[in-house]
Amino acid sequence: MSVMAEPIRVSDLPIALQLYGQVASGEKPDKAQVFFDAAVLNRYRESGGYRIIRTNTSGRISKPGGWNLDFGISGEGDSILHIPVESLVHRIPEAERAHWLAHMISLPVSANFLKGLIRPGCLDDGDIRTW
Repeated sequence: MSVMAEPIRVSDLPIALQLYGQVASGEKPDKAQVFFDAAVLNRYRESGGYRIIRTNTSGRISKPGGWNLDFGISGEGDSILHIPVESLVHRIPEAERAHWLAHMISLPVSANFLKGLIRPGCLDDGDIRTW
């Protein structure tokens, strides 16, 4: 289901470097971006009752009288959407979050490192060595 684009270095995109500089300084940590397969929108297209609009690089999904969400559009063939963390927490209704999380995409991650973040403690992850 997931479509991964070729990663780019934030330093190669000045506006992203500016944004993540603000995130790293603690000025705007809630603006860090999270990414989703654009197929996340299919459910809303098929169910009706939602309006999805876009420009070349941005879009909005809205449920009249309900919620709305602005998103960025990227990736080859417009295959990736991205939103700030604050939108995941505050704009997407709780009843819809599991659907969005099922379509979330990421660079490869270390499962053991994530386990340590969720439940701090000692993880048996092999011998300690110089790198």
